[in-house]
Amino acid sequence: MDLKNNMMIKNDKKIIQDITALAAAFLDVTPKQINSSNRRRDLVAGRMAISNFLIRDLGFKYDRIVKYINRDRTSFYYYEGKHDTEYIYWLEYRELYDKIKNSYLGVDNASMTKERMEEIILDAGIVSDLSSAFMVTFKIGNAEASVYVDGLEDTIAKLKRAFKSFNYSFGVEHKESWTYAE
Repeated sequence: MDLKNNMMIKNDKKIIQDITALAAAFLDVTPKQINSSNRRRDLVAGRMAISNFLIRDLGFKYDRIVKYINRDRTSFYYYEGKHDTEYIYWLEYRELYDKIKNSYLGVDNASMTKERMEEIILDAGIVSDLSSAFMVTFKIGNAEASVYVDGLEDTIAKLKRAFKSFNYSFGVEHKESWTYAE
C-alpha cells in the first residue's frame, strides 16, 4: 500500500471516529456503545444517523465505512434505504441527524450551493475541459461540482487550498472508466 492510500485510510478512520464521538455526545452514551450489538432505540438511531451522514453528506462508500464501524455492509444499505421515511416520522432520528450535520459541517457547509462551488473553483484558476482525462467531483454538504482536468495533482492541490475552511469529500474518475450512453 502506498503512502497516499495509507493517509486516506487514517483520515477516514479519524473522520468516522470524530462523527461517532459527536453522535455519542449528543446521545449521552459512549462511542463503544454505538458500535455495540445493542439494539436499544437511541443506539440504532445513532448508527443510522452516523452512517447516513457519512454516505449522504460526506460521500463515503460502503467499503470505506465497513472498515471502521462494526456492521455488515447490508446494515448500511438498510440504513440508507430507511433514511427518508425515518427522517420524516422518527423525531429523535431527525434531530440527531440534523445535529450531527450542523455540528460537523457548520453553517458555511450547510449553505454551500453548486453555483458558489463553481465560483470558488473558477477563482482558484481551475478550468474545466470536457476533453480532459479525469473528472474530479467535489462535495460539500449537499452541494456537488465536477471539473474535467488533465493535471490531476495540481488540480487537487488547488481545490484543497480553495476549500480549506470547509469539510469536503472528493472523488476522481478516469474517463476511460466511464460508461457512455449514446
